[in-house]
Amino acid sequence: MKKRWTALALIISGAALAGVAYVCIDIPLVHFCRGLGRPVLDATEWITMAGESHWYFMILASALLIFRLIAKNRKWTIRMFFLLACISASGLINLLLKWIAGRNRPVNLFDHGLFGFDFFEAGYALNSFPSGHTVTVFSLAAALTILFPRFGAWTFLPAAVIAASRVMLTSHYLSDVIAGAVVGMVSTLGVKYVFDRANADFGPSKENRNARRAPRDPRAIRRAGAGDSAALER
Repeated sequence: MKKRWTALALIISGAALAGVAYVCIDIPLVHFCRGLGRPVLDATEWITMAGESHWYFMILASALLIFRLIAKNRKWTIRMFFLLACISASGLINLLLKWIAGRNRPVNLFDHGLFGFDFFEAGYALNSFPSGHTVTVFSLAAALTILFPRFGAWTFLPAAVIAASRVMLTSHYLSDVIAGAVVGMVSTLGVKYVFDRANADFGPSKENRNARRAPRDPRAIRRAGAGDSAALER
């Protein structure tokens, strides 16, 4: 139930922010970014490469095979499969939304003055919404946060930088990356729900970890020892 409310809150807040960006920010911001200097754009092009999904597919698929066939570690095999499932599901949803929306990329605004949506149209210049790079990195950040709560949340920082690079390079509008972030996170929550229903074991539960860490009562230990001694005497 908590995941459903979280997903709903993300969708509502994301839709509101994307709507504001579409009406008020997208066009002036993309024109500003078009005027950025070449050194800034050169550095940004390196950053944006980190959002390309094929890198993650290669790394995670290799790790999955290593943990499954060589290390024979079931927990880490499931974890790698979970990460792969998250970026795969988010990628498929992203492709569907791109086709439905048919949004003009900034290049169409610069060259033809076109801004907005041509629904159910395909082609690079008409698949701006949502940002695929942003979907990938936010899906992965959400998945890592689920697997590793202590440090996974920090992965949202590089994810946000990669998302910003898509706007700086005028490949997308701000509303595209906002939508991409929401799609990525909600997709991961959906995959986590499926794994929970299948009782997939990512590792020991929080309750079990706390139980192992909790110090034992010395009096209980002494009583247990006395009981064992009495049993041996009988």
